[in-house]
Amino acid sequence: MVARKTTCQLTVIPCKNYTHQTKYRLPIAPSPNLPNMKAVYLYPSICLFEGTPVSLGRGTRLPFQVYGHPLMKGYNYQFTPRSLPGAKNPPQLNQRCYGVNLSNLPDEIIWEKGLDLSYVIDAYQNLKMGDHFFKPFFNLLIGTDSVKKLILEGKSADEIKTTWQKDIELFKIQRKPYLLYEE
Repeated sequence: MVARKTTCQLTVIPCKNYTHQTKYRLPIAPSPNLPNMKAVYLYPSICLFEGTPVSLGRGTRLPFQVYGHPLMKGYNYQFTPRSLPGAKNPPQLNQRCYGVNLSNLPDEIIWEKGLDLSYVIDAYQNLKMGDHFFKPFFNLLIGTDSVKKLILEGKSADEIKTTWQKDIELFKIQRKPYLLYEE
């Protein structure tokens, strides 16, 4: 109702002993496709494959913790997406995919890297599909068309993330008055 300019009395109660660095483990998996905290932590990076032909592990025991494609070359890891509850028709259904298993990657590395474009860049370079690698949904997922353009130009993950830094710093200033917890 607030969107219709209706007012309400709202009280926000901050959590005690919480900071933005506090690591919290969900007591219950939020989705059949996010079965553990590793999948939750990798989700921002791996979900970008939804905008490509690459499987992100839906229909396996490691959704959002692996990625691959039947035509990816040079990888020993393989998996085959199957129809499962919560993943009835996953990309690359019943096809053997070759790719990368990230399920043993230490959480600290995932946290340090944050959004990691190197996985998408790796698959893009391996499959050699050019612009056909990206579906229109990719730009919606990432929120801009500039990331796709920079990947097509051959930029690295770090080079692409550098292009965001000015906007991130401006946003941090803009949000500061509204933060409930110390950084």
